[in-house]
Amino acid sequence: MNEHEYRRRIQRNRIVQEEKKRIRQQLRQIMVVCALACVMLLLCCLWSAEPTYAKTNSGSASGSCVALMRWPLNGVQIVGKYDAPKQQWLPGHRGLDLRADPQEAIIAPADGVIAFSGSVGGKAVVTIRHGGSLSGLTSTFEPAKAERDVGAHVAKGERFAHVEGESDHCNDHCLHWGIKSEGRQYTDPESKTRTVRIGLKVL
Repeated sequence: MNEHEYRRRIQRNRIVQEEKKRIRQQLRQIMVVCALACVMLLLCCLWSAEPTYAKTNSGSASGSCVALMRWPLNGVQIVGKYDAPKQQWLPGHRGLDLRADPQEAIIAPADGVIAFSGSVGGKAVVTIRHGGSLSGLTSTFEPAKAERDVGAHVAKGERFAHVEGESDHCNDHCLHWGIKSEGRQYTDPESKTRTVRIGLKVL
């Protein structure tokens, strides 16, 4: 190998090394850009998913999960399950029967207005018409005697009635709780007491 060929080989090797160095630099730049893009995407996702949570009646943060309704009795024991009929006119059990003692306090499961208090077919009934996210739903209770006037506003967790009177759902040691819509479609009350995730975006 003469000197000219040797110099050409050295030059080619130098060009190859410089090209490899350039490619490595480009790859590092691409990796940095990709990493920054991933970080920005993660930050955007976290920002868009950041919730503000509803507050309880006490004004403290309720956390990520809340129940649309609470139980109307303290210390709930279900003695009769909800059994929806296949057709609206067919027999079924359109609510829950809850173990209760005579004169036991009945608590508002959600905010609303006392819509009815009186006798229906010999049964002592009190109803609450709800609003807000539960607009169009009415809770019915029997046997129950209202302690507030019809038209009175009641807050979730507020005592408004007590167990008293006659009912054909069970004996005098239970409270029947039903939920119906404006179209007289009934809903399982137990489903409304389950916690659901609330996530409101910060504006």
